[in-house]
Amino acid sequence: MTVTFPEDSRNGWLIQLSASLLLAFTLLLATVAGAAADISPAAAKASQSRPTVKHGASRRAAKNVRIGVAGNSAVSRPRSSAGSVSSAPTVLDAGFERGLFNWNTAGVGEAAPVVVNDIVRSGSWSGKVVLSGDKGRSELILGGNGGGGTRGMVQFSEGDEYYFGFSFYIVSMVYGEPGAHNLIMQFKGNDDGSPAFGLGLWNYEGDDGEYKDNPKGLWSHGPAMDGDRFLAPLTEHAWHDVGIHFKASGRSDGFYELYLDGHLIDSRGGVSMIPDGAGYSYIKSGLYRNGGEIPGTSEIRLDAARLGRSWADVAAG
Repeated sequence: MTVTFPEDSRNGWLIQLSASLLLAFTLLLATVAGAAADISPAAAKASQSRPTVKHGASRRAAKNVRIGVAGNSAVSRPRSSAGSVSSAPTVLDAGFERGLFNWNTAGVGEAAPVVVNDIVRSGSWSGKVVLSGDKGRSELILGGNGGGGTRGMVQFSEGDEYYFGFSFYIVSMVYGEPGAHNLIMQFKGNDDGSPAFGLGLWNYEGDDGEYKDNPKGLWSHGPAMDGDRFLAPLTEHAWHDVGIHFKASGRSDGFYELYLDGHLIDSRGGVSMIPDGAGYSYIKSGLYRNGGEIPGTSEIRLDAARLGRSWADVAAG
């Protein structure tokens, strides 16, 4: 079937159709605009919530970076071990530049050492130790304020590991022989017994003349050093530097390394630097002798005494 429209009717219909289409299009635009207006707050809220999540992730990431840096910095920091230099090593300097500071005279004996500036190893002052007649003792104990009390005395307990250095100069000496004490340094226990470790001066050719070429020398003394043994020859009127690396023990779990003028002259392991029956040991330096057996005048200088955690801490000079 063919539908025909009168001319005028066709034109009217086209106009009406155009108007309808325009109205529909207008309504559509209004609907879209209204929908857009209704959705905008939600969209804005969603838009804000998404960046919040993103920023939160950024903050977490940044926080992790900071924690990581701090953690790595802590891990990379050097750690101390036994015998090594700590981050802030403590060095006890008893080199007489401040008088008898860092020593005490609680066990001094018959003659007190004095501070002088005539013969020195380093700095401007040294300790003068003199025994005359039959006097037997003129010693200082390491640690303290120079007085007669033991406050500040350095005590070495089980497992303590240190380096100790000092220098000595022989002005005159009545040496004696093994059997008569003539010690210039000792590790003494807090008991009434003999020292476990001692360094003595003797003039002895040996039972078979084995030391006749250099009879004046440094000798060991005490059970930690396996008794009286010749260690090295010495000359008078010259400075000699002693260095001792040791680990204190009363259970035969210690050791020592003994250097004289830069040369290793003795070392032993599995030893007790703390005597049997003592709770700790401490260092004495000066002169301790059997004055009745070897009377006369003996005079030495002490200097550059230091206690530390490395050879660098106690080096003389």
